[in-house]
Amino acid sequence: MRITNSMLSNLVLQDISSSYGRMEGYQLQLSSGKKYQYPSDNPAAVNQSLNIKSSLKNIDQYLSNINNGVSWLNTADSALRDAADLLHTAKELAVKGANATYSQDELNSMATEVDQLLGSMLDTANTSYAGRYIFAGFKTTTQPFTKVAGSPDTVSYNGDQGSTNYEIDQGVNVTINIPGSTVFKGSTDVFQTLINLRDHLRAGNYAAVSGDASQVDNALNAITSALSTVGTTTNRLDLTKNNLEQGQVNLSQILSNVEDADMPNVLVKLKTEQTVYQAALMTGSMVIQKSLIDFLT
Repeated sequence: MRITNSMLSNLVLQDISSSYGRMEGYQLQLSSGKKYQYPSDNPAAVNQSLNIKSSLKNIDQYLSNINNGVSWLNTADSALRDAADLLHTAKELAVKGANATYSQDELNSMATEVDQLLGSMLDTANTSYAGRYIFAGFKTTTQPFTKVAGSPDTVSYNGDQGSTNYEIDQGVNVTINIPGSTVFKGSTDVFQTLINLRDHLRAGNYAAVSGDASQVDNALNAITSALSTVGTTTNRLDLTKNNLEQGQVNLSQILSNVEDADMPNVLVKLKTEQTVYQAALMTGSMVIQKSLIDFLT
């Protein structure tokens, strides 16, 4: 087949255009830091990248849920420890008050201290986190416990039995709250135990005070059980968080391998392509300058 001057010119122009396109591609990689600028550049890699980004977004949400859950649980843990300390003090007073050697004035003084413990226990049971009551079940904007004056006094629970669940991994939900009715008014009513102890001390009923000491132990067991549940849940969240963070690091590395351009390598390719481009221009200038006059002379 006869090679015409026009065909040579077109081939040279195609080579120059191709070289310029590759050079432009390398320049885009250097400026963006990414291997691919458009989905059509590598559909499989772009699809893999989208899947990884979706997974990373899910991990971010799980980690956010875990952090919120841990903060909630830490607040509950602190409140329950305070409640346990109050009951330890109440137990000491009950043991003392059961001793008939104490006068009524001394018993009255102990009763006043127990009444103060009762007020502190109410404050503890009404502990809130970020404006939400942690022992109110679902009714987190409602103060869960209120004292009702009467003869005898009582403490009412205004919350519900709702459990707040956080998704901490795909299909994995964890309950991060304990309703106050379970903790403070379960098998043993913590408040009523303190009320009875106070009133029995005021009445000078040594035998009843002795029985109250056992009830305080039961109340303390309820608080300790709740503390154990909170601790176990916190440990589970911490473990899951560590696993998710490691997975986040691994996925980020894979994403970088898929998306990120190898800058030193791209720079070398760009320099090489620039040389090729310049050579193509020089060659083209010689070919394209040929005309019919050149062949006639």
